Amino acid sequence: MEKNTPTPILSFKEIRVINLAKEYLSNKEIAERLNIKVSTAKSHRRNVMKKLGLRGKNEFLRYLILKMPKMY
Repeated sequence: MEKNTPTPILSFKEIRVINLAKEYLSNKEIAERLNIKVSTAKSHRRNVMKKLGLRGKNEFLRYLILKMPKMY
């Protein structure tokens, strides 16, 4: 992601998933907390990664920890 590129708009559900991912929860744990299927949690995480131009779980978590404020 380039420095001057604005952060893409994330859906409310995507924001809920990334907030839980910041707590190092697995897709299964996220799905249980949000009462959704594991595949749905994976899909939300994958969509966020695509919107932010991130590749891989480590890059995703590093971005969330360092650059994403807590969103509700």
